[in-house]
Parts: sequence; C-alpha cells; structure tokens
Amino acid sequence: MPWSPSTPTTGERVVPSTKDRSSFPSGDAVYFSRPPSVSSSSSSSSSSSPSSPPPPYEDIHIIDKAIRSPPILSVGAVETATYASNVNPPNISTTIHRKHGLSPPGWDRSADVTIPHLREALDSLDIQVASLLSKRQELESHLERAVRSQSPIFRLPEELLSLIFVTGVCDAGDEDPLLVSSLMLVCRYWRDVVVDTPELWSTICVSPHDSIEKARRRLSRSKSVPLDVTINFSPRVDNPSAVTENIVRAMDLLRPALWRTRSFRLSVPNRPQAHAALLRCREDAPFLETVSICVYHSMQDDHHPSPCLPLFNGYTPRLRSCSFTSFNFGWDRRIMAGLRVLHLGGYWNGYSPSVETLLDILRSCPDLQELALRNMTDVDLDHIMHHDQEFSAAKVVKLPRLTKASFYYAGNVRTRLLLSQITFPALESLDLGYLDNLTPILEHLRQQSLTSLPLRHLRIESSLFNESKFVNLLRRLMSLTTLELIDIEDISCFLLKVRT
Repeated sequence: MPWSPSTPTTGERVVPSTKDRSSFPSGDAVYFSRPPSVSSSSSSSSSSSPSSPPPPYEDIHIIDKAIRSPPILSVGAVETATYASNVNPPNISTTIHRKHGLSPPGWDRSADVTIPHLREALDSLDIQVASLLSKRQELESHLERAVRSQSPIFRLPEELLSLIFVTGVCDAGDEDPLLVSSLMLVCRYWRDVVVDTPELWSTICVSPHDSIEKARRRLSRSKSVPLDVTINFSPRVDNPSAVTENIVRAMDLLRPALWRTRSFRLSVPNRPQAHAALLRCREDAPFLETVSICVYHSMQDDHHPSPCLPLFNGYTPRLRSCSFTSFNFGWDRRIMAGLRVLHLGGYWNGYSPSVETLLDILRSCPDLQELALRNMTDVDLDHIMHHDQEFSAAKVVKLPRLTKASFYYAGNVRTRLLLSQITFPALESLDLGYLDNLTPILEHLRQQSLTSLPLRHLRIESSLFNESKFVNLLRRLMSLTTLELIDIEDISCFLLKVRT
C-alpha cells in the first residue's frame, strides 16, 4: 500500500521524506506515517500505556548530514525495508548542501581553484600589507616631527642653537671632543647643526692619539674660521723617524691654512724635528695671536741647522703671546714685538739669552703683562762687571702693565740686573725660586715699593735672604694677601710676629 503524507499521530514513528524538498513550502517539515498494520499496533500499545517511553532517538534520522547508506529501522516490517530501498542518499545530501552552500565530507572545494591563482592571491595580499606598513611608517614619521616641533628646543633657529653650542663648548676651557660627539648623538637635527657650525671644529690636534685623518676632517668642517693648531709628540715615542714623518705630514696638511691660524702650539722631542716643522711656516699669519714652541730634550746638544727665520714671514700683527722652550730662534725681535705674555725657558750654556738681549725684547713690549723666565744658565759675572757702567747709564725700561712675573732658576745675577733696569708699578704676583741669595733682589723690590708696588701674592722657594731686610719689605707691602715660603730655613718666629 503506498504511503501518503499525513500528520503524525501520537506514538507514530516517522522519518523524513526522500522527495525533493523544493515541492514543499520552505521551512516546513514533511513526514510520512507508517503502514496501517504497523502503526495500529504501535498506536494501540502506546495509547494503552500513556506513560510508555518515547521511541528511541537512534531511529529518528534528521537530514543535516550526508546519508551514505540506507537507514535501518528497528521495525522489521516489509514495508519498512521497501521504504529504505527507495531512499536516494546522494540526491538528498547533494540537494541540501547545494542549497545551504556546504560541501559534503571528503570533497575539497579548492579543487575548483588552481594553485597559481591561490599564490597570486597571496602575493596580492602581501603587496597590500606592505603598502599599508609603508603608509603607517610615513604617518609615524609625520607624527614624530609634529610632536618634536612642539618642543621649545626644536623651535629655536639653527643660528641661535649653533651659538648655544659654541658658547657651551668654549666655556668649558679647552675644547672637549667628547662634548661635541655627545651633541651629535642627541638627534639628527642637532647633528646637522653641529656639523654645519665651523667654530666647533676650529681646534685641530695631531698627536699619537689624534690621527691626521681626524685633523683633515676637522679642517674641512672648519671652513674659513680661525684655527687653534696643536702638534704634540712626547719624547716617549719609540720610533723617532715615524714621529718626524708624522710631524712633516701634519705641517703639509696645515700649511695652506696657516693664514687663518689663531694659535699655534708645537711640542716635539728634539730640535731637528722642531726645525723640520717650522721650515713650513713661511706664510704670513695675519690672525696669529699665540705661539708656543717646546723642545722636550732641552739639555741635549742636537746638531740642527740654522734657525729658519723669519717665522711666518715676519708678519704677525696680532701676536700677543709667545712661549719658547729650548727653541733657538735667534732672538728675532720681529716676532717678539708688542707682546703681552712672554715665557722663556730651557736655555742652557751658549743658548741662554744675555741681559742686553732680554732688555731689548722688553723695550719692544711696552704693554707686557706677564713675564716668566725659567731654567736658564746664569750670565757670566765677569762679563757683567765689565759692562756695569753701561747698565747704570742705560735707560730704564718701563713696564706699566706688568702684573705677573716669575723667575724660577733663571740665574741670580740675571734676575737682579733685570729688576734693577725695569719698573713695574702694577705688579701683583711675583714668584722667586732657586735664586741663591735673594737679598739684593729684595732691596730692588723695596725701592720699587717706595713709589708703587701693589703686590698681592709673593712666593719664595729654596732661596736665601736676610730676614731683617725681608721684614722691611713686608712692612711696605700693605696689599699683600698671600705669602708662600717653601723650603726656607732662615725664617724665625720673629717674622711671624711681624706679620700678625
């Protein structure tokens, strides 16, 4: 007997239809009832026992999975077998999955798309991601610049920031290269400002610790500002020939820039090396203000050529400070005229200057403010006695601006004769050391104090003097604030009572 669609009754077991669901209204479930013979017995049994349990769930087949085999019902009727044989699982599964966009198990939808297409799609995604990351970095850079622009330090003009850097470096005394490097590490903007500020690169040094390449880089960045040049090679270097080569290379590098040199300092082990360097100082130096030449081996009797004169072609109109140590420059007056600071030292035997030479130099420096004579062989006393009348008749050298004087192992006779031939009414600091008997020198100081001697600092080391004359001098020094007596054995407690 064929089945017909009907509403299931109580206790009647049903299964979904195998027909195409498109013939029924969407969303409505369609059921088929069992044959009468089977359903009647089941209905009677279920109606006679209202409390009987519901049919087992395993006998109800919901169509949401692919049906791979005919359903087996627990009822063993022939009609049931016939129903199971009429079920077409592939049609049901394919129809349902096509309608809901699902793929049956075991079927890969990617088989419809080729592998090159998938790789092309991935490459397209990578390009889009890279483009987005690039845009993000650009926006972050704009954001960073916008945030930095709000900081007061970045709103300063480059000229003002450069002036601040120059002031900070110069106020530190000698330029600290680490300070300049630290400024360059702050940010790119500060680095550009530092590199474009030539005043920060005006100090050029060549030494065992400062290479010529570094000097060349600083020289190029200094552009055309005045330079402070230092060439310093200590005598402890093991290879003298390499030192001479480096000195010559450094001077060849700096020679075109000597015209804008503001200070020149040369320190070498021996005199031949000093002369090899100064042979390249033949150009004019219109901006030169300070010259310092030091030969470390001052006691060594080197065989060197004649002095390379004149230094800097004899044209140094701004030169104000000279310091020569063991350098034989022939005592040329042209380079020493108009000085305000004069330091001489390390001249022994025949290289030491005479009193007449020193007086001539002092006459050419009427505005001298600082004088220092150190480590010189004393002049011959017999020669001085022969020219004693000439010194007494010579005109006194006036140094009205001399404020600081130092005579340290400069020879007792030389110091005494110099102080007897000069006047120093503004002297404030005086150092006397290793001069044997100071009594004649103290007498000259007392005579100067009769007119004007505003001495504030007096230092005496390893010398002898008459205590009573020293006390007479101290009584005249009303402005004295500092008195240093070092290695003086002839001082008694009476001197301390006088001072108190």
